[in-house]
Amino acid sequence: MARVCKNILFIRSDRFGEFLLSLPVLKLTRLNFPQSKIFLLAKKPNIELASGADFIDHFLEYQEGLSGWLETFKLTGILKKENIDCVVILNPRKEFHLAALLARVKTRIGYDRKWGFCLNVKIKDRKQEAQKHEVEYNLDLIKLLCPKVFIPDIDLNPDSQESLEFLKNNLDIKKQYIVLHPFSSNTGKKIEKKFWEELIIALKKQNRNNIVIIGGPEEVEESLKFTKGLPVNNVTGKLKIRNLAAFLKHNCSVFIGLDSGPMHLAAMLKRPVVGLFNISNSKRWSPFNTESLIVGGKDIESFMQRINDIVEFTCGNT
Repeated sequence: MARVCKNILFIRSDRFGEFLLSLPVLKLTRLNFPQSKIFLLAKKPNIELASGADFIDHFLEYQEGLSGWLETFKLTGILKKENIDCVVILNPRKEFHLAALLARVKTRIGYDRKWGFCLNVKIKDRKQEAQKHEVEYNLDLIKLLCPKVFIPDIDLNPDSQESLEFLKNNLDIKKQYIVLHPFSSNTGKKIEKKFWEELIIALKKQNRNNIVIIGGPEEVEESLKFTKGLPVNNVTGKLKIRNLAAFLKHNCSVFIGLDSGPMHLAAMLKRPVVGLFNISNSKRWSPFNTESLIVGGKDIESFMQRINDIVEFTCGNT
């Protein structure tokens, strides 16, 4: 159902990975409505990552920590100030739904839960059924707005390779690296260090010596313990989000990591990806639209048995 809207606001206030997998629907909306202005409300780090995207006109920073009513009234004011006539709420929250209603936004699109009665264009949220990829679920929602629906490629336009000069004391930024990301805030996603040790040894036997560990600032202490005694480079905590995008684009030959934001970023940048799925549903959260190897298991032995497959995939792409 095509709706002519001048100012379209997308709301995606949650984590890095979910945010990335929402970007195709923003670009799709731009392609369907080239004369409209596209607004995005998101967390500051996610805004920094998407700042180079040419399909978003205005960014609005999501303020975490506000109480329910204060958050509602603040967003209501933003919607009125920016003359938003269509809001697409990608992650349902009562505060977002109510704010759209109070601001009298003409077209209020979202999922029929968490006060879904505030919305006037909605579908049932079936994501937990995990019958399709997250990107495809997002497309199901945007069908309510866009007459032409397909999956566009995304160019984040990350920084140049020269922006990584600050890493020269740690790495040779002219080289390609096998990038490992073994960390997660969700302990259920993690795989024991034994697996990573055996994987690194197996890669080294194939003369794959350029191996680097990445992670966020909150993972620095864990990474120091993790990499102790391992023959790898460690740049955990050294890369801000746009640095990470630039590093993956210019210096990553293969990405090997847990279901995480960095995994989805590597996939979006068309890097070959080995996705390791311990508790996540790989059908919904697999690396999207890139060459990939999915490895799943319920225990350490399940992953240990796939090390040769991972090495073969890695060597075939380096």
